[in-house]
Amino acid sequence: MDVRTFRRRLLGMGMLALAGSVHAQSLPAQGDDPSCPSQDFAQFLRHFSNPADDRVRMRYTTDPLEYETPAYGAASDDGPVATEVRREAGPARLRRVRGATQTTAPAITPLADGGQQVRLGDDALGEQYTFARRYGCWMLTRVARLQD
Repeated sequence: MDVRTFRRRLLGMGMLALAGSVHAQSLPAQGDDPSCPSQDFAQFLRHFSNPADDRVRMRYTTDPLEYETPAYGAASDDGPVATEVRREAGPARLRRVRGATQTTAPAITPLADGGQQVRLGDDALGEQYTFARRYGCWMLTRVARLQD
């Protein structure tokens, strides 16, 4: 085998390994993390929102997580506010989720696709958390902060 063929094969194996690691990041972590705390969404949300234990949030938040926020400089008098969606990966994806533990009763709305949407806070400072059923449990898939 010549050097050029060897490099191509090595590069191909590296790309396969990288693709596998990206896919593995989107799956719930294995090991010491807790198993799905509940199939009942309200009970799952209590475990997910526990400020003393990040393990459920770490395992049951998609990686990367979508964040929807108002677009910089976007103004709205009466129409919908322009928003932008970013995807954050790794531990940084939870920096805003950790601060959003339940201090008031959440408003839970079932979605047409079988997911659940949780609204925390009032209309001016509210946040929406979207959960979907994946891998046998609930997963946080999107955070929307429509007011900044």
